[in-house]
Amino acid sequence: MDDYTHAIKQIDNLIAEEEYGRAVPLLNAILIEDPDYLEALWRLGLCWVELEKPDKAIKALTYYFSFVKDNPRALEAFGCACFKTGELKEAQNYLEKAKLLNPASSSVERNLGVVYNQLGSFEKSYKAMKRSFKLNPLDYRTMYALASAHFYFGNYPKAVELVETMLSMEIPDEFKSMAMVIKRFLDTKMDIEE
Repeated sequence: MDDYTHAIKQIDNLIAEEEYGRAVPLLNAILIEDPDYLEALWRLGLCWVELEKPDKAIKALTYYFSFVKDNPRALEAFGCACFKTGELKEAQNYLEKAKLLNPASSSVERNLGVVYNQLGSFEKSYKAMKRSFKLNPLDYRTMYALASAHFYFGNYPKAVELVETMLSMEIPDEFKSMAMVIKRFLDTKMDIEE
């Protein structure tokens, strides 16, 4: 078996930069040589989730779980893939397992908050979003989710504060557009209440 340490470091850098499409061919090249290389397998599942290919993610991660059951990042990726295929209870189960193994993960908390929201557990969702923000107050995804939760619960000043912070950051255009939509709603809402 080859030593893929350098390639995995390169792949991890691409994942950190959200360059999932560039990471996939590198992961596939490793898996062609060694189909059971677990470090590549779970990362491939993660990339497929982020590239909106949840069925491919589920396939890669299901195979990975036949070897390893307790990788919190793989569990989180599987939970997100289940969420994207509409399997909300499965998503909740996998994300809660990931949280047990990695309680300091802001992304697990955020994703759990999104799932709880979709399941109608709004208080639980709000608490998860707050925990996520406390763990990582600079994550724009968490800011967006928490701003939405603040909006839902009528805490408009906190929602405005988060949205304005997001808009001052270098974030993907998609999130900037969504933040601007919330900001317009909040401005209108706060004008009406004054």
